[in-house]
Amino acid sequence: MKNLLKKAYDEGIKLIPESKVADYIPELAKADKNKAGVVLIDKDGNIFEQGHVEVLFSIQSVSKVITYLLVLENIDREKIEKTIGVKPTALPFNSIMDLELGGGKPRNPLVNAGAMASTALLYEKFKEKTFDVILNKIRDLADNEEISVSEDIYVSERDSAFNNRAIFNMMVARGILSDELPVDEVANIYFRTCSILVSAKDLARISAVISNSGLDPISGKRLFNEKLGREVRAVMAMGGMYDYSGEFALRVGMPGKSGVGGGIIVASKEGYGIGTYSPGLDEFGNSMVGVSILETISKDLGLSIY
Repeated sequence: MKNLLKKAYDEGIKLIPESKVADYIPELAKADKNKAGVVLIDKDGNIFEQGHVEVLFSIQSVSKVITYLLVLENIDREKIEKTIGVKPTALPFNSIMDLELGGGKPRNPLVNAGAMASTALLYEKFKEKTFDVILNKIRDLADNEEISVSEDIYVSERDSAFNNRAIFNMMVARGILSDELPVDEVANIYFRTCSILVSAKDLARISAVISNSGLDPISGKRLFNEKLGREVRAVMAMGGMYDYSGEFALRVGMPGKSGVGGGIIVASKEGYGIGTYSPGLDEFGNSMVGVSILETISKDLGLSIY
């Protein structure tokens, strides 16, 4: 496994010069795109690492998987179905057109609109405790109580979020979200969630739990109901890599979720936990090096679900 990770890493980092860090959030533009790492946890809980696996970066849209999981655990199914769809989308992750095509309803929970709707649903139940509920879930899945928020990234994200605030307000205007919703408060919870700091190690632990339908292969703890694993993985497969999801299915063949902070998690049919990090992105907002690393691992281990 060590040799495989080194091979995948060495091939992947060749793409660094072609990649570009996210710059629409000023704080993310400071990331060092020469940093990259991959962590793989096998079915017996053994951990294999290559590269910069301790570097902390903002979780960004990888958090959408956990937010959706919390919605499935805590919100009535009829309410969820009225608020968020589960359709694939061929649109960019921050597209307002996603709402237009869905009649005002987000087409899936892993684009910005869907994740903001998920946050709103959680707010209806948990109110001012909502962010702590999300943070604690991420800590539990990663088995890391030290996970915290970058205030600098949060402020940068909050102060540049004109498009996301427009999406929030459009969902209220269309009646998808309640007009009594404190939009600014809920939006700030969403921005703060995206600003949570994780490492490739943390993502691999989260990936391992999702791959094993809620069972942590290292601790042996069950962290969510087994039946929810299939639902989360299915949604990841359809839209986790945004408008690159089809190509990712062909190249990698595993349900995945990326974030513009440079992280990617996947769900493996063999129960592996895999997390990658490299902040240089492709045109779709996915880590270019990360996708390459995952393609090599998937092919060598035969992990494609297709």
